[in-house]
Amino acid sequence: MHILNNPQTSQPKNASFGMALKITKPALEALEKSNMETINRLTRIGEDLADTKFYHLEIGDGLKPRIDSTSANSYVGSFVPLDPNDNVLVFKAVWDGSESLGLQKGKDYNIAFAFENRKAAQAAYEKIKKLDIIDRAAELTKMLDKRAVEKEAKKAEQRVERMKVREAAAKLMSRFGGETHIK
Repeated sequence: MHILNNPQTSQPKNASFGMALKITKPALEALEKSNMETINRLTRIGEDLADTKFYHLEIGDGLKPRIDSTSANSYVGSFVPLDPNDNVLVFKAVWDGSESLGLQKGKDYNIAFAFENRKAAQAAYEKIKKLDIIDRAAELTKMLDKRAVEKEAKKAEQRVERMKVREAAAKLMSRFGGETHIK
């Protein structure tokens, strides 16, 4: 049960990227023991995540979710949201990504999201806290991916702006450039 997603994703770190939802072989036994409601729910989740670009949801042994990114970030755990502090909603997770910058696999990790205001953070919290672990992981995957897409869009805008400045500087130099007058 693989839902394909943008197979032309640039520079994937492994062959599983291009899938918004990845059901691993160790999950098969639990799937076979589950019910049609679980199968249908995972199908819906796969369809909901079909447009993700940077974060994907992997379902593993015992149907345990793992959120994985095209970079070094990977998370496991219960993905329980904490009651918002002002406009910030925090999810409890366990780091399962690359061990760099002092991050260690198996250590607690908080994933934080800033909302426009406390009311928006509280609404997201109320919605997500009612979900089971797989649906929470799917919702968090979408939130992480949205943030990564927004960050990438800002970087692209900055690259375009830098290119415009370089082109304008080159045009200015070609029009008015000259050597320093030495006396």
